[in-house]
Amino acid sequence: MKYIKVIIGSNFGDEGKGLMTDYMCSINENPIVIRFNSSAQAGHTVVTPDGKRHVFGHFCSGNLQGIPTFLSNYFSVNPLLFLKEYDELKMKNIDPYTMIDLTCPVIIPQDMILNQIVERYRGDNRHGSCGLGYNESIIRNNIERYKITCNELLNKNYIDKLELIKNEYIKDRLQELNLVGCKDKLMAKLYDDSIISHFIDDIGRQFIPKVHFINIKKVAEKYNTLIFEGAQGLMLSEDYKYFPHVTHSKTGISNVINLLEEINNYQLDIEVIYLTRSYLTRHGAGHLPNEVQEKPYKNIIDSTNISNEFQGTLRFAPLDIDLLAENIQNDYTKILPVKQHGCWNIKKSIGLTCLDQIDNDEAIYYKNNLLCVNSTNRFVEEICEKIKPENCYLSYGKTRNTIIKR
Repeated sequence: MKYIKVIIGSNFGDEGKGLMTDYMCSINENPIVIRFNSSAQAGHTVVTPDGKRHVFGHFCSGNLQGIPTFLSNYFSVNPLLFLKEYDELKMKNIDPYTMIDLTCPVIIPQDMILNQIVERYRGDNRHGSCGLGYNESIIRNNIERYKITCNELLNKNYIDKLELIKNEYIKDRLQELNLVGCKDKLMAKLYDDSIISHFIDDIGRQFIPKVHFINIKKVAEKYNTLIFEGAQGLMLSEDYKYFPHVTHSKTGISNVINLLEEINNYQLDIEVIYLTRSYLTRHGAGHLPNEVQEKPYKNIIDSTNISNEFQGTLRFAPLDIDLLAENIQNDYTKILPVKQHGCWNIKKSIGLTCLDQIDNDEAIYYKNNLLCVNSTNRFVEEICEKIKPENCYLSYGKTRNTIIKR
């Protein structure tokens, strides 16, 4: 029997996925955390009961407990951000053990530079990009001639491709984006040979020695509990109705199903945990239902989502529990047909975070298009009545020891 925990954000991200991953790592036997979508633009905050804190991007949120990371083939590896965060963790006396699928696509410096140029060029029509190259890498890696994977980093085939990208792809991509002649301060960096040479040096001398290459089948052989840590949220999925203000990633259960089907020779006990804050947030451009100009609760403190050039400030709205139920149901139904395997026991759970931030025990939320004010307990009950979860995890603080299983 293998135990599977799938942690998915139900909204626009920032729901507490790092917190819940850390909690699941603490209560399950022999766990590994698997990143199954997106890339290093995740900002998953973990605070341990003894006060250690880290915002995880490239690594899993179990690292402060010494839990290893597996980056699946649905995760885009950014070696530069990997090395930056690796050094940050070492400074905190954490020695991260990281395994990577050889077929993982790679983000290169030119992807990051292009992403920032494009987002600035959009002006008031920005898509909400983090400027870390993920979107541009997806577009480039869909072209076989310019595609770079971890396997190519290992066998050094990527070096010739970097030259092709500089000499061919960048010109074509700039034309496609109507950016030929753009005066952005980063344009010259796209052709800078020193950036390429430093990247090659970082790959060979630092990145490759710090990782271990493996596939999902071998991972399943070594660990009892596979904790799938999602990035971003269901309302940012590439197939969600708010396109183009979404991500080039499937943020729900789809990628996890594909990975589990590769290890289907095991009996699987699967719990899908959908997370939400007690209110709604969005970082970046795009629609935010029922947006308010002020924080819905005075007690809200968020030290992770600081304002930045590409995403602006964190935005707020009361939670709409009907929209929450719709998002969860639309995603969860994707896994139900897989029950035909017979060896998959599947259950749905909900996790509610930031409940300690509700002012004076008066929760503000939308239900049936009406603004409601009720006690925190009634708020939780109404969410459970809508979603009908098997388990409900309630978080009343920043650390895993504040989580209560209802």
